[in-house]
Amino acid sequence: MLEEYLSKISPKGDYNPYQLGTSVSYYSDNFPDLSSKKIALIGITRDDGPLQGCDLIRDEFYKLVTHTHLENSIVDIGNLPAGETPADTHAALLGIASELKNMGLVTILIGTHIDQGESLFKSYVASNKAVEISLISSYLPLLEYQLLHRICSNYSDHLTTLNALAFQAPFIPTKAIDTLQNLNFGHYRLGSIKNNMEDAELYLRNAAITLFDLNAIKHSDSPGKKEAQPNGLTNDEACQLARYAGLSDVSSFFGLFEYYPEHDLQNVTAKLAAQLIWYYLDGFTARTNDLPNKHDEFFKYRCDLKDNQLPILFLKSKRTNRWWMQLENHHIPCSYADYQKAAAGELSERYLDALKKLH
Repeated sequence: MLEEYLSKISPKGDYNPYQLGTSVSYYSDNFPDLSSKKIALIGITRDDGPLQGCDLIRDEFYKLVTHTHLENSIVDIGNLPAGETPADTHAALLGIASELKNMGLVTILIGTHIDQGESLFKSYVASNKAVEISLISSYLPLLEYQLLHRICSNYSDHLTTLNALAFQAPFIPTKAIDTLQNLNFGHYRLGSIKNNMEDAELYLRNAAITLFDLNAIKHSDSPGKKEAQPNGLTNDEACQLARYAGLSDVSSFFGLFEYYPEHDLQNVTAKLAAQLIWYYLDGFTARTNDLPNKHDEFFKYRCDLKDNQLPILFLKSKRTNRWWMQLENHHIPCSYADYQKAAAGELSERYLDALKKLH
């Protein structure tokens, strides 16, 4: 079925043996064999200009150094041509995403519009599975008819939680903030990331789907966007978040969106987007199947709280030193600071938020 939707690609240039262009299988003549692959790359074309962002990003990606542990594990299955309407594109993407997920492949999507992330989510709805989503964006599309509002309104039974990272307060209507808090979604604004990057990993650890809106990156580091924004993530912060997403043991979809090559001076954003994919893969190679329900290599700490509240059990992984707190048989990603507060008999905000989600 995949061949029916996808078009062939023609990578440019001769690549050195250590570059990804020599180790990635791609759809140029015959459709590639997916049976031995771990990761699939796919682009979506635009119909409103001569420049195709997915191809520019792909060309820059192929120039990067290959990961030794992923040689011959990545397949580029080509481009999905834009349909006559966005709905046509979304329907085709849903079919592709569903098939790749059922085959057990991690999918990296170079999309065009953030709304295409809904098709990735609906591939889980189609298989009747609940999933956690993380959105990295300077905006918060929670108003009526926007992406997150549609997901929350139409598919709440299949959404375990939603995390919003890197959003900027000047762009967020009060109603959207109220919705975010009322639904008790995870949120970590731009200022928080800059003050404490490590805690951003907590909002990506359990995300099966990560949607990366390139508008989250400030203009000086990424000019290839529709709007020029003076503030935002730096390029190295963006790469760190991409690595955190890849490090997640449950991540199966990583999507990049909102690249406008006509604004991209010297392909700076294309190069950065390629590096975001590279760092996602770097995280993927470092996965250790490090979830509390997957192994028992944990230090366990019980913390008794004040006011006769139920104690909290904390788990610290012997593999990665990452922390979780256990609440009603649910394991919530947390930090060492959360444990320190509980050890002192105090309730952390993360603990209180977790209780609200469970009840």
